[in-house]
Amino acid sequence: MKILVVMTAKATLHLLDGEEHPSGFWAEEFVVPYSEFTAAGHTVDVATIGGRTPTVDQTSIDPQFLKWVRPPGSPDEDTANAAEYVRVIENTPQLKSPLAVESLTEQDVAAYDGLYVSGGHGAIGDLPKSDALAQVLRWAIARDKPIATVCHGHTALLALRDGDGRWPFEGYRMTAFSHSEELVTSMAGRLPLILEAELTRLGARYEKADVIWDSHVVVDRRLTTGQNPYSSKALAETFLQQLAKG
Repeated sequence: MKILVVMTAKATLHLLDGEEHPSGFWAEEFVVPYSEFTAAGHTVDVATIGGRTPTVDQTSIDPQFLKWVRPPGSPDEDTANAAEYVRVIENTPQLKSPLAVESLTEQDVAAYDGLYVSGGHGAIGDLPKSDALAQVLRWAIARDKPIATVCHGHTALLALRDGDGRWPFEGYRMTAFSHSEELVTSMAGRLPLILEAELTRLGARYEKADVIWDSHVVVDRRLTTGQNPYSSKALAETFLQQLAKG
């Protein structure tokens, strides 16, 4: 099978107070699904807006920071995980020469078995603003392709509308990075949007884990969503199950 991974190319995020906050893609949210997909024997392509090389959020490869983005009592494998994230990122050629989302055609999208949108706060800065990405997603939806998103990857869904001007995921059960989790980041109160609030406003039936930072994955029809970085493995495994259903 062939999977398209879409990810942010933004290296910073413009905050409400004017700061250009260092950002990018979140390592775990790319590396863990990518590793699961390739281990299952699938071909993976990576695409970004403009075909720009994505930048990893440095905090996502800092073992001293990773303890803050997993649930209390979870195994401390932060040093080993950070090293693995760096190893995979440095040895994945698709990250060095990604496809340009704008270059993808309807026929290109038809050739993929599924589409996965990786996360990171940088996604807020470019994914919801891309008309080309919205078109790629519309083509995928029209062909009933399985779609998965994690954490802030859901921002790619915000601008979508159908022919009646409605959000195509209205009424869907889904999860995403929660407001509770945003409130404990250094950007609390300064973000351009709160994803939980935006999805709810558009008509999603939002849900989250009982414990902050815990893994939570939701499947509704052809859409699979994950809440946060710690959800990446469960999301990837669930998405592979969806792909196997055809």
